[in-house]
Amino acid sequence: MDINHYEMVASGVIEAMPRQKPVPQQLLSLARRQGGLVSAAQCEAVGVRPSQRRNLVARGPWRRVARGVFDTGDVPARFHPYDVDRLRSAWSALLVNRRAIAVGACALVLHGVEGLPRKLVPEAALPRGAAGRCPDGFVVRQYGPTPETVEIQGREVVEVEQALVQALPMLTRDEAVACLDSALNKGLIRTEQLATITRRLRRRRGSAKVITYIPLVDGRAESPPESHARLRLRDADIAPDDLQREFFDATGRFLGRADMVWYLGGDRWLIVEIDSHEFHGYERQVRHDATRQNRLLAEGQNIILRYFPTDLDDHFAEDVAKVLERKPGIRVGSCLCAIRPGRIDQSSCCQARRILAATAVVND
Repeated sequence: MDINHYEMVASGVIEAMPRQKPVPQQLLSLARRQGGLVSAAQCEAVGVRPSQRRNLVARGPWRRVARGVFDTGDVPARFHPYDVDRLRSAWSALLVNRRAIAVGACALVLHGVEGLPRKLVPEAALPRGAAGRCPDGFVVRQYGPTPETVEIQGREVVEVEQALVQALPMLTRDEAVACLDSALNKGLIRTEQLATITRRLRRRRGSAKVITYIPLVDGRAESPPESHARLRLRDADIAPDDLQREFFDATGRFLGRADMVWYLGGDRWLIVEIDSHEFHGYERQVRHDATRQNRLLAEGQNIILRYFPTDLDDHFAEDVAKVLERKPGIRVGSCLCAIRPGRIDQSSCCQARRILAATAVVND
């Protein structure tokens, strides 16, 4: 503080302000795990009293989200803004009430399921299906008896199968399929649970449409953009011949694994790769993807098309179709084991081509 500041304080031009007490690192560390949010109770537990909280809100950088819930603005730099938004929705629903149980889409966020909308309504339930008051923009669900839950970061969260049943009816086709793909790919549910989810959805009002999406699920997709791309191609009647296919050179050296492939004949493949800042944004991953692509191209047998999520419009499917149409004698959608007998694992190929009403293929 310089001499001019002291003179201005003495003359009454500005008021002296006490030095702001630092926020305990323990609280900031907790906030980073909760999308930047903390509750008043969590603040009290580490000695951040109401007066300090008021100052932090008034002078920054804190912001009051709801009564007793504060946004510290402290989130890990590695988090994509969309992930932060979803995490904040999930945690704000829990922090407004100590008895709250995470349900639906908010529970899926805490389980690590990807593919959800960026903006989620903060929703929670209370024990034994009790009703409760909540701030504007928040929802308290009443699902009857207390659901089966697991503990995540010290809070009750409904188990993932039930959370899917609760959330799926409110999602679009692309979101629902991407969420189920993600849950399968991450091992959060097993393939056989899709049949159980279907049965449970039949008992829920407004679920008829989402049940028709389940045959489209494929747990080999490694990110929501890959799921969305696969659906676009299916809609255009040019579904990939295989997903996450591994390639090796003549010596058996592993070259890479491709997101989606079509066999073009003559040991040539069309490979479509889906990238995004949200899922492949870190420098290490970008370098890895570039190395993998170079190896696949170095063989001289393959055509690679690479897209970002913003490219997944009508022209995306048209681009892929044009490449396939230039290859006579190869019927789009043919089973690989019929095209290349003896060169493809027939059982895995045919299984990948069949998506039944309550079945998805998971690539271990």
